[in-house]
Amino acid sequence: MIFDLYWTLLYEEETGLLDQALALAREAGVKPEEWRTAWHSTLEASWRNELSLWERARAALERAGAAECDGVLAEKLAGLMAARSVPRLYEDVRESLAKVKGMGFGMGLISNISSYRAGWLKEFELDRYFETMALSCELGVTKPERAIYLAAVEGLGVKPEECVFVDDVPPYVQAARDLGMMTVRINRFGSEDVYRKYYDDLSFEADLEITGLAELVTWLGGKGDD
Repeated sequence: MIFDLYWTLLYEEETGLLDQALALAREAGVKPEEWRTAWHSTLEASWRNELSLWERARAALERAGAAECDGVLAEKLAGLMAARSVPRLYEDVRESLAKVKGMGFGMGLISNISSYRAGWLKEFELDRYFETMALSCELGVTKPERAIYLAAVEGLGVKPEECVFVDDVPPYVQAARDLGMMTVRINRFGSEDVYRKYYDDLSFEADLEITGLAELVTWLGGKGDD
C-alpha cells in the first residue's frame, strides 16, 4: 500500500498570516493576486528542493515585479508564508493506517513536499506507519514523474503491479495506474472544484473511489475474503 500525504492523510488550516503576507507584498508594490500567482509558480521548485524558503520568497517577489526585493523583505515574507497554515490530520487517519498495517500490508508514502514541511511526518509520528517514504524534496522529482513512484515501490521491495496507490489528484492516480498499480482515488471535498483550479485534465481510471479511509479499509478487508 502506498499513500499520498496532502489531502489524503493531512490538510492545512489557515492561521490568518496570509493576509499579513499579502499586505507586506502590497507595500512592495505587488498586487495580492500577482503575489499569489508568483508564489504558486515557485511551488514545484520548492518541492524539488531547488529553492529554499527564503529563495522562494525572493523569486516570487521578482516574478511579481516587486519594487524592492531585498533580503529583509524576502525573509519576512518567507516567515509569514511558512506560518500561514498549520497541519492537521484527518480524524480517520491513525485508526485506518493502523488497521491497514495490521492486515499485513507493506506501507509506503509518496509526497510532493517542501523540505521545511517534511518535519510534519515526524511531528505527527506518521513515519512509524511507513517502511519507506519517497519525498520530492529528498529525491528531486515530483509526482507524476515515474521515478518517485518507483522509489517507493523499490523501497517496499515489490513490483508496481503488487501495489495499491491512494491519492486525491487525478493525474497522480493515473500515473500510478500507467505503471501497473491498482489505484484508489480519494476525494474528501465531495467536489472537483478545488482540482479544476490547478489541473486541466481530471480524467483518470481507478479501481476504487472513496471519500474517506474507512472505505479503503472495508474494501481491503473484502479483498482478503475473495
